[in-house]
Amino acid sequence: MGLPLEGIRVIDLGQIFAAPYCTLQLAQMGAEIIKIEPPGAGENLRRAESSQSGVGYSFLMLNANKRSVTLNLKHRRGREIILRLLERGDVLVENYSAGVMESFGLGYEDLRSRFPRLIYASAKGYASDGPWARLGAMDSTVQASSGLMSVTGYPDRSGVRTQATFIDMGTGSHLVSGILAALLQRERSGRGQKVEVAMLDVCVPALTGLIAEQLQARKSERLGNRHRNACPSDVYPAADGEILIFCLTEPHWRALARLMGRDEMIAEERFRNHAMRLANVEEVDSAVARWTRERRRDELIAALIAAGVPSAPVRTIEELTADPEVARRGMLLDSEFPARGAIKVTGLPIKLSGSPRPERTRMRPPVLGEHTAEVLAGVGIDAAELERLRAEGVV
Repeated sequence: MGLPLEGIRVIDLGQIFAAPYCTLQLAQMGAEIIKIEPPGAGENLRRAESSQSGVGYSFLMLNANKRSVTLNLKHRRGREIILRLLERGDVLVENYSAGVMESFGLGYEDLRSRFPRLIYASAKGYASDGPWARLGAMDSTVQASSGLMSVTGYPDRSGVRTQATFIDMGTGSHLVSGILAALLQRERSGRGQKVEVAMLDVCVPALTGLIAEQLQARKSERLGNRHRNACPSDVYPAADGEILIFCLTEPHWRALARLMGRDEMIAEERFRNHAMRLANVEEVDSAVARWTRERRRDELIAALIAAGVPSAPVRTIEELTADPEVARRGMLLDSEFPARGAIKVTGLPIKLSGSPRPERTRMRPPVLGEHTAEVLAGVGIDAAELERLRAEGVV
């Protein structure tokens, strides 16, 4: 059985994280990805400053299994060429700021009648028809505008952002879902459509619990690593690190108290339910910390697994990267890149039983413009014309 998206061609105008992660997933499902980049330096993530060989490692992680074609979309000939590519394309993916695609003559309304089967997929910071359409958006700024930052951190400090790009990657994944749905609908209707995912919209379901609190007139507060609906729940010291324990239910609490040798706490009125424990959280957390700090982290995890108590080691990025389970699941795949040698690239979280789990990428990340001649030859541009286009700054 082949990969599920074999035969689907995607014209990729994505940059930074959200759209490239979308097309990375499509590539790993078998789609052909033609990545369009500006001549000279390429897309923004490729040209990260102070990077070995001039190519940012994050770019390499998100752009394997793609072909790179350089095209200057500000040039009339560049726009003509991308229209020729779209004649053989199934999906266009872009995440430019509002108005940029329209300035190129490549907005959805510009293309829909000419390419009626095209799936036009846009990742935006905010709704393209909303009041914030032209407000620049990055993961960090949307963490602020969505309210996520206001509830992250500790009570006595201002809100903080996470360095992890959950919103970007969530936007890319939602865009994949929309593209797959549009492809299925095209099978029935014969027509494409526009798919739009706004980063702010992605945050709303992620904040379900907090929004539910607000809709019930309950004030949300920053709790650090504690949780308003689970107690004890915090990060506790171990003899060789830290551990997070999350007692969501009463059986979890009773199992933890017995494991700690503190059976008497189960019967005490001050600790008899979640609300009472939360009211006495300093005493509860002190008792748990006294138990955890005398034991090694992995020993604690083994005991808590056996007792059925939700928990996790607080691991470093170095530990995650070196975890054999991450490799076994194909989440960091072996690849290579000129001037760097062996590298790791991002794998696909979706596991399909009918598709083999790769140990390395089918194609390494591309050098800038590496496939320009090959791809443009497919739309009738020969070597002589290609040289003229290079001289004119089109490719």
